[in-house]
Amino acid sequence: MGKLRVAVIGAGTIAKVAHLPNYRSHPDVELAAVADLDADRARHLAEEFGVKAVYTDVQTMLEAEQLDAVSICTPNRTHAALVRTALAHGVDVLVEKPLCTDVGDARRLVEAAQRGGRICMVGMTHRFRSDVQAIKRFIDAGDLGRLYYVRAHILRQRGTPAGWFTDKSKSGGGCLMDIGVHALDLAWWLVGMPDLLSASGQLVAGIGRYQTLTASRWQSSDPDNRDNQVFDVEDFATAYLRFAGGLVLQLEVSWAVNGPQDDALKVDVFGEAGGITLDPPVFYTEHNRVLTESKLSVESNHFYQDEIYHFVECIQQRRQPLCTFDQGAKVVQMLLAIAQSAATGREVRLGSPASQASSENGGGK
Repeated sequence: MGKLRVAVIGAGTIAKVAHLPNYRSHPDVELAAVADLDADRARHLAEEFGVKAVYTDVQTMLEAEQLDAVSICTPNRTHAALVRTALAHGVDVLVEKPLCTDVGDARRLVEAAQRGGRICMVGMTHRFRSDVQAIKRFIDAGDLGRLYYVRAHILRQRGTPAGWFTDKSKSGGGCLMDIGVHALDLAWWLVGMPDLLSASGQLVAGIGRYQTLTASRWQSSDPDNRDNQVFDVEDFATAYLRFAGGLVLQLEVSWAVNGPQDDALKVDVFGEAGGITLDPPVFYTEHNRVLTESKLSVESNHFYQDEIYHFVECIQQRRQPLCTFDQGAKVVQMLLAIAQSAATGREVRLGSPASQASSENGGGK
């Protein structure tokens, strides 16, 4: 088998720091093309990573290039259409989180991937962290016993990203869709991905646009996308989710909050026989009737590289990736159930006609 020919769609920051450098470093990959609506931005990035072909239209690129796979690194609302186009041309797909912003679209993408027999993966990067993999071993081995509670949070004091992230027409939501998806996905995956029964959530635009001195924020690589002219999304989200088997999950995320900074992804899992935390990774239990704490010794890894290399390996071996479209669709369902609960002020129970109708329309918010 020759080198895999891969194209990257979207010439933004995540493409530059995570996808392009790690595809370039893989010995079995040829970076074939970069596509972006902004021709100059695509050209500059292509030159930086030694990519010969540049396109401003994805359809044209897929017709002109013999590609094995694409990475989709564009605003959230564009994911579904780009995935459909890529699958229609018979290529494998890695799409940045979230999979999409609509439950109906998510289901259709899962079906399209299955019909075409493609390798399709959602970029849930935190699953590839070495410390996460370590605590997953404890949970999967049954060292915690029956699990009953998990909590996850990322709380920034002032860390609202600039640009399209605050424009719901492009992002599909605020901090919940941006960083909340990571916290929710990781906690849910760690405890075995149980079926969601109900969701209760609250979304708040608490701080909004701010002029805080010395506050740093994520900046787009596109100079025309570095202002928050539109701010119609939440910057704080909290949720309480109930799952089959009696487990519950509590979620807290913020871009900006008047409280202590805790912007590393934190996860705590509680079971009848033990508990475990992430950042730092510590296992808690009782031994000989004495409470004990065991710090896990884990070396850090280059998890973006491990994510990209995993995708390449899955293509080569034609096996399902760690983060499938089906799992990504279920995360979208949870995100939109939280948003619907916040919009209606009521708990959303899965399977009810009202929740299904609202979910099909993007969460009812």
